[in-house]
Amino acid sequence: MMPRPVPNKLARTSLILGLVGWFFYLLQFCFDLTVGLLLTAMTGGTSAICSFVLDFLPLVAWLAGILAGHVALGQIRQTGAPGRSQAIWGLVLGYVGMTLTILFFVVVIILVISGVSVGLLDKVIPMLPKR
Repeated sequence: MMPRPVPNKLARTSLILGLVGWFFYLLQFCFDLTVGLLLTAMTGGTSAICSFVLDFLPLVAWLAGILAGHVALGQIRQTGAPGRSQAIWGLVLGYVGMTLTILFFVVVIILVISGVSVGLLDKVIPMLPKR
């Protein structure tokens, strides 16, 4: 009998990190909507530190999952070991999460810049006198 080939461990790691990133993303979202609101009201904003840490955990997990997925695909190509689908799903989860996060930050930056520019225009161009 031929022994079964061992699946690539990095492929499984990529998939797990992609799922963990989404778990932390949902955990952070729920924290902000429930406990985060209560803590902010009770502590005067100290809970922002907890929220800040939870904001970066998904990004770290997704980035590590993307790196592990690419390395796993390279190893699978060379050795022919099973695990290609796990590596691809890890890459998909990581890239979708990173893309949505980057898109969110771009939208926030655009909104902040547009809000600042409206405020500057109000100061530069005085209101016309009412008749």
